[in-house]
Amino acid sequence: MTCQQAKEISIVEFLKSNHIDPEYIRGNDHWYLSPLRQENTASFKVNSELNLFYDHGSGIGGDIIDLGCQLFKCDVKELLSKLEAGSFLFQQQPALKRPLHILDSVTQEADVSPIKITHVQSLGKNPAITDYIKSRGITPEIARQYCQEVYYRIGDKSYFAAGFKNRSGGYELRSQYFKGSLSPKDITHIENGNRSVCVLEGFIDFLSLLTLRKESPLRSDFMILNSVSFVDRSMDTLKNYRNVFLYLDHDHAGRKALEKYETAGLNTIDVSGTYKKFKDLNEYLLDQQPRQQEQNQRKDLKKSRGLGL
Repeated sequence: MTCQQAKEISIVEFLKSNHIDPEYIRGNDHWYLSPLRQENTASFKVNSELNLFYDHGSGIGGDIIDLGCQLFKCDVKELLSKLEAGSFLFQQQPALKRPLHILDSVTQEADVSPIKITHVQSLGKNPAITDYIKSRGITPEIARQYCQEVYYRIGDKSYFAAGFKNRSGGYELRSQYFKGSLSPKDITHIENGNRSVCVLEGFIDFLSLLTLRKESPLRSDFMILNSVSFVDRSMDTLKNYRNVFLYLDHDHAGRKALEKYETAGLNTIDVSGTYKKFKDLNEYLLDQQPRQQEQNQRKDLKKSRGLGL
């Protein structure tokens, strides 16, 4: 990963992926309790439009590289290596009553992944993982085709999550309390023999799209980036398609990715207008489900003509 690729990663999304959420948001400014030090009043600001941070308490500011080097006490080369490998992996504990600070649980070894897989099995055997999938509005039967239950250890503690495999053998891992990756981190390319391809940032959005279209499945291949920093990595594969449908997030990183694809000479179609009031496809799916349930109830009522109510 280059410095330029790293700078395209949204600081807001980077902090969110490590369970660090803003105390409040005003316009483009996201205010946090500083992850660089202990404090009781939020004075750590991230401007989502500029993708820059400033810690008013310490006077430190800059881009994601400056932040990463401060947080992990490493140089730029080591930081880029960690970002490329997806090594920033943390497990949030439900009992915590304050934001999880990165320095609380980061593994310091640069060349050793802190996560070790102990067992992988088909999805559907662990109710907690299935409940997480359902909580994201995703149909478990659809998720079962593409995900597995991954059991792993961080240090001497054991955990489990829904795992989504990439083309290099690494996994994206998601659970109620965890969002991370097992290196090698890479894109996922699902080939169905079609001339069109749908591009999505993450596998939750991919499964959301399939859930939304379960009554009329898409005839398409799929490219799941697993990180917007892999836009350049996806280009050679996408050039082989006649049409490239883009389902990107409505944030700074998503807009930058869209610009890259549109200027790369691909025949792109921006489909994000279908969920323009929402950050991503999963938020749109969760909003649609109450309406869908109401429609299904009306259909059942019509079929039964009110009998059995």
